[in-house]
Parts: sequence; structure tokens; C-alpha cells
Amino acid sequence: MRKQILGPKTSSAADAPMPSWLVRVLSHNAVINLFTDYISLPCYVVARNNPNLWYTLALPPSPTEPSPFQFELYFGKKEVRANYNRQCFEQAANTKKGVLAEHLGLWDYFSPVVQGGKCVAYVFSGSFKREIPLAETITQHYITMAGKAPGLTDPIFNNYTQTYLKTPLVDEGTLPDFRRLLDLLAKMVSEEKLTPALLEDMDRIKSQTLARRMPNRMWHYTEVKRHRLLWGAWQGSELAPWDREEFRLSRHPNTVLAVMIAKEGAAATNEIRSMVEAAQMQWSCFQFVHELPETVCGQMEQQGAFFLTSPDPKKSPAQARLQVRDMALSIETFLRKQFKSSVYIGVSRLDHASEEMPDAFREAVLALHLGLHNQKSLVFYQDQYTSGQDRTEFSVMEWASKLVEACGRAEEKEIRLMREEYVREALRASGEKAEVLKVFLLQLVFLLLETVQKRSLVQEPQYSNLTNEISEKYGQAITSAELLGLFRTHLEFFSGLFQSPLRGERNFRLDRARDYVAKNFQRTLSLSEVASRTGFSVSRFSRCFKEAFGMGFSDYLLTLRCDHARRLLETTRLSIGQIAQDCGFQSASYFIQQFKRRVGQTPQSYRQHKG
Repeated sequence: MRKQILGPKTSSAADAPMPSWLVRVLSHNAVINLFTDYISLPCYVVARNNPNLWYTLALPPSPTEPSPFQFELYFGKKEVRANYNRQCFEQAANTKKGVLAEHLGLWDYFSPVVQGGKCVAYVFSGSFKREIPLAETITQHYITMAGKAPGLTDPIFNNYTQTYLKTPLVDEGTLPDFRRLLDLLAKMVSEEKLTPALLEDMDRIKSQTLARRMPNRMWHYTEVKRHRLLWGAWQGSELAPWDREEFRLSRHPNTVLAVMIAKEGAAATNEIRSMVEAAQMQWSCFQFVHELPETVCGQMEQQGAFFLTSPDPKKSPAQARLQVRDMALSIETFLRKQFKSSVYIGVSRLDHASEEMPDAFREAVLALHLGLHNQKSLVFYQDQYTSGQDRTEFSVMEWASKLVEACGRAEEKEIRLMREEYVREALRASGEKAEVLKVFLLQLVFLLLETVQKRSLVQEPQYSNLTNEISEKYGQAITSAELLGLFRTHLEFFSGLFQSPLRGERNFRLDRARDYVAKNFQRTLSLSEVASRTGFSVSRFSRCFKEAFGMGFSDYLLTLRCDHARRLLETTRLSIGQIAQDCGFQSASYFIQQFKRRVGQTPQSYRQHKG
């Protein structure tokens, strides 16, 4: 990570100013530093006489990642963006003032470069968001751009959401100084000579606003700590002066806490809402971390957050553990209050040297995933992987064999103990690699499937259907948390199958029926079709479905369709007829009738009320 104090200094030997060429080189380096480390936005100078000619002042840290503009190109909106830019350029030129403008929910700033009373160019930076958006807001902007609502599993929409959420956040407290910075850059471009006052103003914005109110510098710092190959010369020795000053640290962090909010109910199956919630949680953690001594925070992909800290070195190991435990509980209390959800925290060992910090991240993630699987809100790595001498060590496959044997005996307590040991060893053996963990878990799941087939607890075609479904669901899972959730579900299913073969197979087929309805409710769907797809007679399927889900098949299907209609009414401008068709209703009048019966008002009234 590059650090350069803004503003070149004069020579202490002769008190003579630096050469003008060196002044400009160092000043440009400072601009790169600002936009790369603190703002994470591109910055360009655009010639007024040729608005297609853009000169790069700075690029974000990852210029190869997709930008919102690339999605506009994909959907044929290049000219729309070009018209928006032209209008903003002309407004800046005519008023000779900076223009803050919004396009598809994201913001840009255009500052005119004025020489001799005329606008000759523009300094431009964007796109950024001004708040963490709701999932419905992102959906609406996508529909405006794409001209259609996204599908239930739309990879382009998912990628767009990820890109949207990754754009830097410039909140209302930061915005005035951000605009001031762009205006100063425009002045720097326009003037032949840089003034100390201009450079000092830029330095003030960096240290007092950008370093305190924008999370990018802190998040970059934690990412560097996580990956040893990214380290600079200062990472393993004394704290760099800028880290000491901006993060208020007096020593290197030596402990990592991995934090995640549990996804429950609808949020657990809605990938878009999960990504938005993770972004909201990461922003909240950045705001909260300023209340914690000797602590910084960072992003844990699009799943959660990391906290890096160091307990007081004067404390004993037991006291240090209590200090970290109290910090973890304060984080948990804060996030519970903010998000009204369960919080899980994994803690690394507490005594890592600076060069061992990548290992601390790995330990914290392993402890977190173990806590998620075992439903324990706080797990210390050293409690799970450095226990007493009486513990017998086994390989992953040895624990898998023991777990299969326990399931075969249908001993619940033994199954729980063996499951914890197996997951603990699988997590340690896979490290942070979800693909490796997926291999371990699939090996065990298919071993259980093979066992139930040998015992004739599952017959064809259920065996083939189950094999295909397991392969499909694990293939779609990306994160370790998703994989562990799937594994827990399948293990409970197989355990139930061993304990009560008839009930276990019935529940599996009902789960398949529910999944089938969720994927096909937007078209005409009959009771007999779903019953046939899942191996039931119509009468038995109708009875079992109501027992399992608390309502008949028709009511369940209509409720699902009305729930989807509510989301479309809240987030789109589609007509009532279009929504009825998209939700699988045969006519708009039938849709209105069923919607009013379940929601208590007509679709039009619901839209007006929510709007």
C-alpha cells in the first residue's frame, strides 16, 4: 500500500522550493493515493472541445472489476449514458459550478476546469452511492435499465447487484468535502502553479474526512493483513505513521474476529436480500468500530465482517480472553439491536505475531463456520482445535465413517457428537476453500445415500431424484456457510430416514414438491402434476401436503403468487395485467380477487399505499 503525505515539502537544506516538475509528479502521486486508498473511485479529466477524450487521473484499486456502466452497455443504454454526461457537462460549463447528478440510483460529480473565465475541461468522478439501498430499490433501477423484471434466479441481475453494492458510499457527512476535493482538483488542473493553501486543504480533507468517514482505507488495510503477499515493508515491523494516526492504533493487531448475521426465513433463500443485508452490516460495523479501542474492521466478502484487534499486552492470557470476549459480546449486542437477527462470531487465537495474521483470519473463519453449524453464537478457535491430550485425532474420512455408523444406529446424541467432530475436522482440512469443503461434505452425503439405498430405505426413482437434487444444490452453493446449511439439512433428513423410514422418505418428497412449486408457480400448475412429479397419488399428496405445511396445495400456491405480486407492486411499474400474468394468474380479475382476499386491499390500493 502506497502512502504519500499530500503536498511536496521544500528542501530543508537550502530552503529552496522543489522544481516545478517534481511538484507536479508528487501532487499527481498524491491524487492517485487519495482515489486508490481512500475513495476507491476513478477520476478523469475530460476535454470540453472533445468530450469523447478522457484523461485518467486515477483508477480504483481493482480496475478490472465490472462497473455499473458496463451493464448499461450490455442492455444497449450507451446513448442514454452519453446524453446524461453531455447534459451534466453543459450545466457545469454554463454555471461554472460543480454538478452533482444521479443516474439509475448512482451519483457522479462533474467539476468545471476554468481558465480565463471559460470552461475548458471537466474533472469527473463516479459512480458512487449515497446510502445502502434496499433490495427493492436495486430491482427498480435494474428494470429501468433492462426493460424487464429480473427472473427468480437471474445471474445477470445478481452480478448487477454485487456491482451496485460495491460502489463506494459517500454519505451526507462526507459529500461536502468530497465535492470540495473535486473542485480543488479542477483548480489544480487549471492553474499553472500549485499553492500551499490548495495542497493543505486537500490534506485536511484526506485526514479529517476521508480517513474517518469512508471505510475504504480501513477495508484495504484489513485485506492486506489477510494476504501476506500484499504486505509492504512496514507490515511486519513498527506501525506505519499513517496507520497509527488514522486508525488510532498503538500496536499491530494480533487477533481476528469473524462476524456474520444469521439469515433466517425468507432472507435465507433470497440471495439479493442477503447481499444487501451484508452490505448494511459491513457499513454498520465500520461506524461501530470507532467505539472499540485498538480495533479496525473489514469486509468478509459479501457475507460478514472482520474485526482486527489486540488485547492489552499487560494482561494475563485469561484476562486477555475475557477482554476479547467482552468485545465480541458488545459487537453481538450492537448488531442484534440493529438487525434483529442472530449473530455468530468466530475468534482466532489471541497471540499471533504480525507475520502470522493470515493464519488468524483462517482460524476466525473456521471457528465462525463451526459456530454456524452447531448454532453457537461465540466460538474460540483454541477451544475447538487445541484441546487436551485425551482427544483422539482422526482424518476427515475416519470421522465420516463414524458419523455414518452413528446414523445407522439412529442414536441422536451420538450423531450430534460425531457431526460436530466431522465438521470441525472438515473445516480445518479445507481451510478457507469452500470448494474443498464441498468435496468433503458431498463425500459424506453420498456415503449416507449409498447406505440408505443398501438398506432399501429409498427406492427408484426417489434414489435418482435425490442424487440429482443433492448434486444440483451443492453445485449452486458458493460459500462455506451455504454448504454447511445444506449439509445440516441433509444430515437431519438421513437421520430421520434411519429412525423412521416411511416418514423420512415422505418428508423428502414433500420438500421436493415445495421446491418444484417455487420454481414453477409463474405458469399454470395443477395438483395432479406436482403429485405425479413427486411420486404421490393425488389424494395422498393433498393430505400429506396440508399436514406438512399447514394449508392445502391451492392455498399455498395462491399465497406464493400473491407474495411475488406484492414484490412486483412495490418495486416495478408493471401494469396489473402484466403482474397477473407474471405471477401465474389466468386473468387480471381473478388476480385482483385473490390478492384482495389475502392482503385486504386491491393491488392498485396496495401499490399506492406502499408508494
